Amino acid sequence: MENKLDEELKRLEITALNEKAENAVAVAVAATAATGAIPIPFADAPIMIAEQVTLMATICGIYGIDVGKDGLKMLATTTFGASGAAIVGKTIATNLLKLIPGTGTVAGGVISAGTAGVVTLAMGKAFIEVCKMVKLGKLKEEDILSSKGKKIMKNQFKEQVEKNKKIER
Repeated sequence: MENKLDEELKRLEITALNEKAENAVAVAVAATAATGAIPIPFADAPIMIAEQVTLMATICGIYGIDVGKDGLKMLATTTFGASGAAIVGKTIATNLLKLIPGTGTVAGGVISAGTAGVVTLAMGKAFIEVCKMVKLGKLKEEDILSSKGKKIMKNQFKEQVEKNKKIER
């Protein structure tokens, strides 16, 4: 009976942490989308990366995990590398579009905002899954930055991007 009670308490704790983390992701998606809409070509990238690392640090705080700022930067960079040419190409294309005065600037800003939001949503949800694995004992905290942790993060990110693509259609 006590074991069932412990399991139920753990489940409730994880549910509460997940809700807080999902709220943090929603705020970050709005922030990075607004940043992506900045009409100056290529000015948004460093700001968005900082916002995404801040999101990951917030999620760490929610789950009581300490990875460190440098570790989070490395994990974010590794994860973006996993996103492949599609997202990178879209980002470059929209920033080039912003170079065209008027319509190009507006269209580039809108597309860039959408891409930033989708990438941040995928990144946040992927990192929540990694943190849940740590809380459930399926992944050690010190393994988050190991090749095993990076692989899990990349796979979760790809999975989340695919889910978001289905929602967009």
